[in-house]
Amino acid sequence: MSTPTQTKRNIPTTPDETTFGLFLWGGREKFDRRKAILEAFIGNPIFSKKTVTTPSLARKDAWTRAALQSRELIRLKLKHDWPHRQFMEAVRFTDNMLPVQPQFRIFMSNLESQMSDEQKAIWIPKAERFEIFGSYSQTELGHGSNVRGIETTSTFDPATDEFIINSPTTSSTKYWIGATGVWATHSIVVARLIVNGKEYGNHLFLTQLQNLDTQELMPGVKIYEMGPKVFQGMLGTDNGALRFHNVRVPRAQMLARNAQVLRDGTYVAPKNTKHSYGSMVTVRALMAEITGWDLLKAVTVAYHYTTFRRQFDRDHKGEETPVFDYASVRYRLMPLLAQASALVLVGQNIKRAYDTYTENYLLTNDTSELEDLHLQTVGAKVYSTEITGHGIETCRISCGGHGYNALSGFGRMYANAINAVTYEGDNYVVAQQVPRAILKHFKAKTESSLSSLSYLSFLRTREPPEPIKVHTTADWLLRDRQRFVLEQRLVTLVQNHMDDTEAGKDTSFSTHALTMAHGDFIYWKGFWNVVDHNGNEDFYPSLNALAQVFSLSILQNAHFALTPPLSLPQKARNLLAEAYRNAINDLADSHVARIIDAYGFTEYELDSALARADETPYEALLNGAKKSEMNNMQHLWPMMVDTRRIWREVEQDKQRGQQAKL
Repeated sequence: MSTPTQTKRNIPTTPDETTFGLFLWGGREKFDRRKAILEAFIGNPIFSKKTVTTPSLARKDAWTRAALQSRELIRLKLKHDWPHRQFMEAVRFTDNMLPVQPQFRIFMSNLESQMSDEQKAIWIPKAERFEIFGSYSQTELGHGSNVRGIETTSTFDPATDEFIINSPTTSSTKYWIGATGVWATHSIVVARLIVNGKEYGNHLFLTQLQNLDTQELMPGVKIYEMGPKVFQGMLGTDNGALRFHNVRVPRAQMLARNAQVLRDGTYVAPKNTKHSYGSMVTVRALMAEITGWDLLKAVTVAYHYTTFRRQFDRDHKGEETPVFDYASVRYRLMPLLAQASALVLVGQNIKRAYDTYTENYLLTNDTSELEDLHLQTVGAKVYSTEITGHGIETCRISCGGHGYNALSGFGRMYANAINAVTYEGDNYVVAQQVPRAILKHFKAKTESSLSSLSYLSFLRTREPPEPIKVHTTADWLLRDRQRFVLEQRLVTLVQNHMDDTEAGKDTSFSTHALTMAHGDFIYWKGFWNVVDHNGNEDFYPSLNALAQVFSLSILQNAHFALTPPLSLPQKARNLLAEAYRNAINDLADSHVARIIDAYGFTEYELDSALARADETPYEALLNGAKKSEMNNMQHLWPMMVDTRRIWREVEQDKQRGQQAKL
């Protein structure tokens, strides 16, 4: 059997501009920012990904490199007047979560939204010029998702007009605080406010951690870099453990846009407590889109490799078959491509809605939309991180043994993405907020105020609808059939949740499935909304193909929740399976190449030996082996030679022992 020379798909070194690509990236502005970042990075040795093999670096050396990259990024931002968003995007291009990452992602966003105008006039310029390095200190050893349980205290001292911050217990130690083990000079500390012996709940305090001239710790501050993370992930992030012992903070540094303590100790309560959602919503709004890009990179690498790799002569034509042509690969990669696209496109809309809210809030102080955004971002956080974490691992497995090589990039992708399942709240804990909101609106009969809760109307009538009729595979491509299954599954899960809640059962496990089902419905609606708004574009067929694979993939499990008389007969199930198979093959045969090309990830962005511009995967893997730091271990050769002689020494000792007995 002859094996043809394997050829690789073209992988760009610079972004190619297409109408489809501009759309997928969210418009020209974002595409141009990406192009400018790549131009600044490529050729700059501090950002090189080929000359430095990060998995081979000691953790301390990897973080040092990340700190130097942070310095260079700051220089580039100030030199080229990059907007904050471009700076945050540039951080992600390093694939290493740099210590400077929180500066605009959560530190400055809180200064903007939670400080008074007078405070912002002082602190925003300092943060923008990087005179101070910031972080956000909320999570404690004993409390993460349960923010109300935070133990750190901030007691007002009227004699000095200061707050005194303390860590009263071991469990009150601030922990997992990004960019704080070594880097941050200031942190926004979440602490329980105490004035005249009375507690007023959690408030935010801008606290100096390190001396700006020497980087030495401020009096009363203890910081420990908390050590390596699982899978060696987030190497560029110096997560810190912080303790406070009578650390004094001027009263003027309590973030005072919503609540204040006056000079005489009078507490001015916030007019609207919804502002407390703000910090979490900020990060989760970013995560809604970012996780999708993480998964897309993994799918792209897997696609490039599986279309190159050939295994077995499936069709008995005398040639090995591209791995991508096997159903075992297509059924794994095509749904992930569709899901990742849904996460990005719907996530972009969620982020736009949050940006619009933020702009309006800064002008009007109106928080009326914040609760809805909070619900959206909570659901998106759980949904997107679950799909992305497991999806990246699926991509690795689909590439066979070579996917396990660190040079493939999958290990780095997984290690840096899977943490999102637990940070900003463990998904099983955070997921409980969605069912809680569903019950709240159902009991208040206000579900009509949120289109995402439209399915609750079925619980009002208590009358089951007519079962859907499916006669052909084409019927499963119709929106009303798809919507029926997704809504009725939710009706079943919500009813079960209501029954369990009323019975006093622990629902902390089952609520996760309900939140994921809610996510399916929200992203299904959001994806089709994107498709409908682009019906006249030349890329509409490809977008539609993605949406159909996404829709039919989630229907595969959704229909099992339906109970009689709504459960699907066997014929309808068979037709669904056939429609799904057809949709996957249509996407794989007619659209996937165009979609991958439209995303246009460059070699630099993918950073994988399985997706090089100038090498085949085999060449890149072999060259990687040639560069291994363990190729020249001559200093251990004498030890190895000596080890092979140990048996002689043991035998001689045994013989001497036997002779001694005689």
